Amino acid sequence: MRKLIGNIFFIVVLNLSSVSQNICDTLSFIHCDANKIYTSTGESTQRLIQKFKQLNGLDSEQINIVHIGDSHLQAGFLTEQIKQQLFNQFCSDSAVSPGFIFPYTIAQTNNPFFYKVDYSGEWAWSKNVDAEKTSHLGLSGITVKTNDSLATFTIKINQKKDSSFSKYYGFNTIKILHNNNHSASIKINNKKFVPEDYTSSFNLNEIMDSVHFEITNTDSTKYFELYGIILENSSSKINYHTIGVNGATAQSYLKCDYLSSHLSCLNPDLVIISLGTNEAYDDQFSALEHEYILKDLIFQIQDITPHTAVLLITPNDHLKLEKVNNNVFMVRNNILKISKELNLNYWDFYSVMGGANSITDWYNKELTGNDKLHFKPVGYRIQGELFAKAFIHLIEQSK
Repeated sequence: MRKLIGNIFFIVVLNLSSVSQNICDTLSFIHCDANKIYTSTGESTQRLIQKFKQLNGLDSEQINIVHIGDSHLQAGFLTEQIKQQLFNQFCSDSAVSPGFIFPYTIAQTNNPFFYKVDYSGEWAWSKNVDAEKTSHLGLSGITVKTNDSLATFTIKINQKKDSSFSKYYGFNTIKILHNNNHSASIKINNKKFVPEDYTSSFNLNEIMDSVHFEITNTDSTKYFELYGIILENSSSKINYHTIGVNGATAQSYLKCDYLSSHLSCLNPDLVIISLGTNEAYDDQFSALEHEYILKDLIFQIQDITPHTAVLLITPNDHLKLEKVNNNVFMVRNNILKISKELNLNYWDFYSVMGGANSITDWYNKELTGNDKLHFKPVGYRIQGELFAKAFIHLIEQSK
């Protein structure tokens, strides 16, 4: 099965506020009348809405959101726009949680724009889009591993003063998702910790925006495997965790050995699934197979966290070999069918962006790459603005 490699376009863009003042007037091809979240009648959705409404009250509880997808998510432009909009609307704190992150740079692939990773030592990696797995895989869909006697990596949040984001990322708790290797030990900011089994948790004395990891291994026959890192601020009202792998499909995540345990660790109130582009691009695409596999992933998520609300997002229109890819419409129809059948929530971005061949309108406005498949950063931010607007409207209008 052919998989897409994410063509991410890192360019200087204007502040989105100049566009988002009235997207519907500026970009007339967008169907703003369709920009709404179609909600289920399930208890999990009503519970989620109620938690949002109570966020600033005395009985407020932290809300955890997990967003799973492909290359449209890996670079972070889309989900960071959504996160910042939700933080601005519902969080009064100036410093908020970065959430789930992964050191993609170690795996020789593009890192989300809002943090930088430096590393040393010898590392290998495995991805859920590979034909064969060479390591166990977790929720992140990528594993980096080392049997080096000493390996390091540093994560630094990029927070320039001229950033368009009004909320700054800071964390005082760290969770490391890893394998069970008792020959390895970890130092965090030069303080040594003995790893626990599979998940190690650390509390910091202050809010930080960077962290340095040092891994020592006394047995070269054993690998230390890293599946992901959770950076949270204990006072943050919302934790928004982004999971994205270039080329991923629903089947890719079904290959992840620790999907269940890692999802349980995040304890989501809402799981958002943004998949379907790579399925639609496959020369061997089967609508029936797509329906069964996507259902399988949803059922697994519901088995793990039965009280979690699920929201599906339809993939964007795109061209394949310079022609409209009609498979996208079939994927979109499957998602709507599954949502109604399983009483799930959905956001029909395919229709919101304009439907078939609307990618050409976005391209003519310089919002997509030359592949007419991926968006430029400003295009992703517009998409994020649209979703956030629909989601906030849902919360505010619900009784």
